[in-house]
Amino acid sequence: MTPSKLLIAAAAGAASALLFLGLVLQSGSAVSLALAAPIPVFIVSLGWGSLAGFIAAIVSAVLVSTLSGIVSGGLLVFVAMTLPAAIAGHMAGLARPAAEGEILPPRPGVKVADGGRPALLWFPVERILFAIALMAALACIGLGWYLGYDVEALKPEIVDALRQSGNAGQMSDGDLDAVATLLLSLVPLVQPAVLTLVLSVGLYLAAWITRISDRLPRPKDDLPTALHLPPLALVVFGAALAASFFPGTVEHLALAVCGAFGMAFTFVGLAQFHARTRGRSNRGLLLFATYAAIAILSFPMFLFTIFGVYDTVKRMRSPPRR
Repeated sequence: MTPSKLLIAAAAGAASALLFLGLVLQSGSAVSLALAAPIPVFIVSLGWGSLAGFIAAIVSAVLVSTLSGIVSGGLLVFVAMTLPAAIAGHMAGLARPAAEGEILPPRPGVKVADGGRPALLWFPVERILFAIALMAALACIGLGWYLGYDVEALKPEIVDALRQSGNAGQMSDGDLDAVATLLLSLVPLVQPAVLTLVLSVGLYLAAWITRISDRLPRPKDDLPTALHLPPLALVVFGAALAASFFPGTVEHLALAVCGAFGMAFTFVGLAQFHARTRGRSNRGLLLFATYAAIAILSFPMFLFTIFGVYDTVKRMRSPPRR
């Protein structure tokens, strides 16, 4: 690695650390900045190579631990943010020459040479999304084990926070206990889903930025038609959904997997919606109304999760493409 690339990787790691540092220091206003922490690592990985991405991930973790004096803060940003970003950026940069006799029609993500033979086959988007969901689930499970996630131990702190926030009103102690239990039971489901969302959107934005700077070798993917999930994702999601009915630790582990892969299937459903509305005169209004409904009401998201599952099942039942 050249000194210039090493310097760029270190700068990207420092930028990621500064974005995440406010969350470690418990600054509520810095949450939005912390969600952008993977983007510098994505950018340097896509534009300057996988090694630069991994160096940026390590630098970010070391700086967070050093500046905050909290070792767990550096571990948090490394496991949940920068390491998955470096791995996903590495996967997005993978490509191989077409095999001898491999004739494929032109499609998004493939550079085609003369005669219809692709010069390079890039790592499929569906496998990148699968890897992001898997890494998000494993990161939340690992951090939950390391930090000692315990509903009964954390419940008194949540009850005190509800009382101090002024939202408790005339609620009794029993009602506050029930609300705290509900909130804590949703953490294993929501946290991996949010992490999958952050990593996926961060990769998309980083690819857009890197492409503008003309540093991205990968051709632009047509996400509405290229974004799917492999059949293994459906198996993992179904097994986790079934295991979530078991109480205790098994339930928490299963909910983490359900949250991560549920968000991944939601992305697939939204991509199918984008593809099916192409060519419609009211497409802009449909997309705006859909995303507004998701942002305000949240529950319409589950409809697109079902669409994503249906797309995967349909592709499993269709004959393999030659």
